[in-house]
Amino acid sequence: MDKFEIVSIGYKIAHHWNLILFTLLALTGAVLFSIEVMGWLAYAVGTPFSALLGTDPVTAGAQLVRTSHRFIGFVWGALLTVYAIYLLLFRRIEVFKPLSKPLPQQIKEMRAIASHYVLGKPLPPEVAQSLDRHNLLVSYMAIVLIIAVTLLSISGVALVFKEPLGLSPSAVNFMLLLHDVGFVLGFLFVALHLFAVLHPANRPLLVAMFGDGKADLAWLKAHMPRFLERRGVK
Repeated sequence: MDKFEIVSIGYKIAHHWNLILFTLLALTGAVLFSIEVMGWLAYAVGTPFSALLGTDPVTAGAQLVRTSHRFIGFVWGALLTVYAIYLLLFRRIEVFKPLSKPLPQQIKEMRAIASHYVLGKPLPPEVAQSLDRHNLLVSYMAIVLIIAVTLLSISGVALVFKEPLGLSPSAVNFMLLLHDVGFVLGFLFVALHLFAVLHPANRPLLVAMFGDGKADLAWLKAHMPRFLERRGVK
C-alpha cells in the first residue's frame, strides 16, 4: 500500500524532546507548587544527597528539584526557540493554515469535527473535503499552547532573576500566578492533545509519529485531502 510522509524527522525529534522536558517540568513544578502533596518525590530525590548537603532528605530534594526545574526550563525554552526559528525560516508552519477560512465556515467545521470525535458522527462531505494537515480544533489548540508557553517563559525568567530585576513581593506573587495560569493552559493542551491522538480515528497519526513518519495514502486522502493537494499528490 502506498504511503506518504506526514511527520518529518525534525518534527519527531522536537516532539519527543518536548514530551520528555514538559513531563519533567510538570513533575518538578508539582513538587515546588505543593511540597505537602509531592513531598515523597522530594524525599526520593534528596535521600542520596542529604548527607552530602548536610540537611534532611526533603529539604535536599526540594533544593535539587528547584535547580533542576530552572535548568530544564531553560533547555525547553531553547529547544522551542530553535524549532520555531527553523519553522519560520523554512516556511514549515502548517498548523495555522485552516484559520484562513471565513469565521462562519470555521464554526461549522469545528462543530462537525467535535461531533465526529465525541459522538462518532460522520463528517459532512464538504467538511471532509476541506480538511488540511491539521484541523481547526488543532489550530486553536496551538494558540492555547503558544499563550501557555509565553506565560510560562516570561514568568519563569522573571522568577529566576527576581533579585537582579528588583521585583517586589507583589510582583513575584503576580509572576507566580502567571506561571500557574500558563501551566493550567499547557495541561489543558496536553489533555486535549492526548484525547485526539488516542482517538481510534487518528491511530495512523500516532503510528506515524512513533514509527517511520508515514501514513497510508488512502487514509490521508480521506482525512487531509487539502494537505495532499498542496503537495501535488493525487
